[in-house]
Parts: sequence; C-alpha cells; structure tokens
Amino acid sequence: MRLFFLDNLKTFVVNLMIVFHVGLCYIAGPLPWWYVLDPDLRVEMTYWILVTDMTIMPMMFYISGYFGIRSIAKKAGADFWKARWLRIGIPWLAGIVIFAPLVSFIMPYSRGLTDDFNTYLWNYYFFNPATGGMGEFFNHVPYWYLGVLMVLYAGLYLFCRIRKSYARQLPAADSPQWWFFLLIGLFIFVNSVVINMITGNEYLWVPIGYLFVIQPSRILLYVLFFWLGAYSWKHRWFEQNGYVPSAEKWTAPFIFSAILLPWSFCHSMSYVNNDPLQFLLLISLAHALLLTTAVFGWLGIFHKLFNHTNKIWGELAANSYTMYYCHIWFIFLPVLCLVPYSISPFLKWFVACAVGWPITYMCSKVLLKLPFFAAGKRAKLNN
Repeated sequence: MRLFFLDNLKTFVVNLMIVFHVGLCYIAGPLPWWYVLDPDLRVEMTYWILVTDMTIMPMMFYISGYFGIRSIAKKAGADFWKARWLRIGIPWLAGIVIFAPLVSFIMPYSRGLTDDFNTYLWNYYFFNPATGGMGEFFNHVPYWYLGVLMVLYAGLYLFCRIRKSYARQLPAADSPQWWFFLLIGLFIFVNSVVINMITGNEYLWVPIGYLFVIQPSRILLYVLFFWLGAYSWKHRWFEQNGYVPSAEKWTAPFIFSAILLPWSFCHSMSYVNNDPLQFLLLISLAHALLLTTAVFGWLGIFHKLFNHTNKIWGELAANSYTMYYCHIWFIFLPVLCLVPYSISPFLKWFVACAVGWPITYMCSKVLLKLPFFAAGKRAKLNN
C-alpha cells in the first residue's frame, strides 16, 4: 500500500527547501558561508528562515527511515545494497566529486575573491594554502544528506542483521504514550544545550575527511528522526488501528512554537538579563518544542488532508528527489544577477524562485531518465 501522504509531504518539504535556500541569501545577520550574500536584507525573512530551518531535514530523515526499514524487510542484503548504491550512493559520490565543486565556485566569485576556476579549486575549495587544510569554501552543498543517509542505512541494516526481529512489523499496531513524545522533546533540548555549549555555534559545519560534511548541532537529531521513522514502520503507524498524529492536537502547539522560536532568537535576550546560559536554555526549549510539534504536526496535517494523489501531486512526487538533487545548480544565478539592483529583498526572492524553480523542475524531469533516479516514477504511476 502506497502512503500518498508521505509522498506528498516529501514533495512539500523539497519545494519548501528550494525557496528556503533562496531566502537564506536575504536574511538579516547573513551566514558568512552561504553561497550568495545580497546586501538588501530583511529581518522578516529571518523569522521565516529560523522556523523553516529546524523542520526541513528532520522530516526528510524521518521519511527515509520509514521507507528504509521497509526496504530492508522486503529485500535480501545484496538486493538492498544494490538499490541503495544505485539510487543514493552513486549520486552522492557524483555530487561531492563533480557538482559540489562546480556549484561552490559561486561563493568566492560572488565575493570578488577570484574569477579563475583553477585558483578557486586549489586555494579556496580543496586546499587552503595558509592552513594546509581544506579550503574555506569546501562543502557538499545538499549532497551531505545522501552521505549521512548511506551511513544511517548501514547502521540500520547492521542492527537488523543482529536483531532480525526488528525488520518485522509487530503483529498488531500500537500507539505511543505521552512520555514517548516527552522523551523526544527532552532529547532535542539536551542535544541543543550540550552541543551549543561545546561548539558555541549553532550553524557550524565540520568536514570529516573529504567524504562527509556534518552539522554537529543537528546530526544527532537526524539520527533520532531516522530511527523514529523506522520505529513508526515497525509499530504499524498509519495502518488501520495504528497511530496517526492528530492534526487537530498538534497544529496549535506547532503554530505557538513557530512564533516562540524566532521571538526567542531575536527578542528574548533582554528578558533573561543578558545571561548567555539562560538565553541558551530558552532557545533550546524553543527548538525542542518546534521540532517535536512540527514533525508530528506535518504528519497529522498531511495524513488528514493530503493522503491522496492526482496528476499534479504524482508529477511533483515523481520529481521530488531529482529536484532536490539539482536545485542548487540553478537557484543562485538569478540571486547573483539581482544583487546590483536596490529593490525589495522580498521581490528579489520571488523573482529568483520564479526563475530557478521552473528550470529546476525541467532538469529534474531529464534526470528521471537516468537509472539512478528512475525509481521516482513509481509515485507518478500510482496516481
């Protein structure tokens, strides 16, 4: 049975990510490592970005965990890994070796540091002559997700080999108790406090060799929601008599948390007597509330309202993975072209999305013809 609401939720998240990545170019207090930094900034954009930033990738990992363990249960070891390497592993390696260096050239170029690609590769990307390590603009663009996903698949596969019963669903569906959600929120809260006390940087990215790039403040959360997806499948969530998050119960806390988080970041310091520890505790609490309510809220909303398909949903679902894969190639060029113009950043954001999204969609349809991405057509065929 195809769970159309998960297809549609993944489609929504991927398209939200595209406009989110464009929006990061216009936030107040710009991130120094972002691809294009526009001088026209708006704090209102920052509010929206803060909320969206916390919810996109946990939802992606949750869906991947849900379908990942289902694949392990259906396929023998060789068949499972052949499919994972074809669909995830090879595109990941191609992404970090070929496409990430190409896309990241826009970073020093947009800053006026160099317009010579060879100089960029050996002075800013692969190497930093001053330190002898990786260049200051080394990153994996969105392909870091695929690398982390391969590691999580390996961990889940190994766990299911050791405990073979875990790859089988329970005889009957069950529902989590209230403390289950409390533990999830507590884990997020503790992770936020501890990691931020260690690194002092919520948005720090750390390369592990040349193969992986992770965000320390988020990586354990991604593990959590990946395994939560696997847990959901095992406990028969969304099946008849199985647990389904209530859209009515989760939506109001989600909205409250979506207001609390940006307020906490932008306005709360004066309310905690400029105490950094109190500020961190408040921010971490806001993170925990938002992330918990957002994941279960979106699951409930999409199960209630979008557990169906049609030609539009099917088409977008079929292209969601390929749109994720290629969107970073196209969205920053219109942003860069708009930098010289002193117009509203909201208008720039809209224009950049209006130009970049259709090109991304057309490229995604071409990529679907490749064997690595062809499995996405199943979503379209089931409409």
